Amino acid sequence: MSKHARQAQLKIIPIAAIEVLNPRERNQRIFDDIVGNIKQIGLKKPITVTSRPNADGEMRYLLVCGEGRMKAFKSLGETEIPAMVIDVDDDDAFIMSLAENIARRHCRAVELLAGIQRLRDQGYDKSTIAEKTGLSTDYIQGILQLLGNKEDRLITAVEAGKIPLYVALAINGAGNDDKAIQIALQEAYESGKLKGK
Repeated sequence: MSKHARQAQLKIIPIAAIEVLNPRERNQRIFDDIVGNIKQIGLKKPITVTSRPNADGEMRYLLVCGEGRMKAFKSLGETEIPAMVIDVDDDDAFIMSLAENIARRHCRAVELLAGIQRLRDQGYDKSTIAEKTGLSTDYIQGILQLLGNKEDRLITAVEAGKIPLYVALAINGAGNDDKAIQIALQEAYESGKLKGK
């Protein structure tokens, strides 16, 4: 059993005391499905939070996992929600939240990239980020290179599966050299790695 599992406690906590650590947007249809499901059969799985006392001694919570469930619960007029309260520091809470979003693969590219960038800005190297997120070191290195060059459109295309990371890196490396960009695109298309016509 992990350290986190041993220290987890199930509690009913006020929704107003929860801060979303790693927010993400949802498709309205998916959110409506969550609300309908909870309304019909109740909350099947508690959210996960970590506690933090604020300056006046009141307990606050950082949301680690379950933003959709929490928002759905709130939209149904609930003011409290069942939560597994775990004991982790802010960095671990953020990493767990990011890893949860990556595992679900419903997170948008922008959210994933913001998480990777935040970890880099906090001093984590590419190997540590890869280890903590479950992504490959090469992928993290490529994404960090694209982030460093502010290649948002290429990153979005990679995350959407429209172009492979190596093609995005080749395009990025070509700079303003149209011929080099065309060669990278042609090679990707001929190898079948570039989607579309």
